[in-house]
Amino acid sequence: MPFESKMTPEERAALADLAIAKTKTNQELSEEYEIPRKTIESWVQKRRKELGMPLGPRGGDRTLTPSALRRIEKEKEQRVAAEAQAASYREELSAARGQLAQMNEILRGMQVTLEYYMRLRPTGGQAGA
Repeated sequence: MPFESKMTPEERAALADLAIAKTKTNQELSEEYEIPRKTIESWVQKRRKELGMPLGPRGGDRTLTPSALRRIEKEKEQRVAAEAQAASYREELSAARGQLAQMNEILRGMQVTLEYYMRLRPTGGQAGA
């Protein structure tokens, strides 16, 4: 007596299409529909053959789609731009720290000068003496 699947061939193809389109992983489909992951993988391979898609070594497709390659390239460009922006911010921060140190030195000098003149200033009624 042959095994009869709970899913129709159309449903199996639809699940395989989800995996092929990378909408969901084989593991996610396996957990969601309570079907062994290996079964899902075999459906995906069968569907790839039906669609004439290339199969990689050991049955899996090891190539990336053009859209995936574009997405990876875009993410790489964004990462490079973000790193350049971060380097720019680090330079600005370093310059601001240098300016702050200079201002602190100026303020210390002004404080010393103020304290000096405050000691020389006569107090109360001694102005005329």
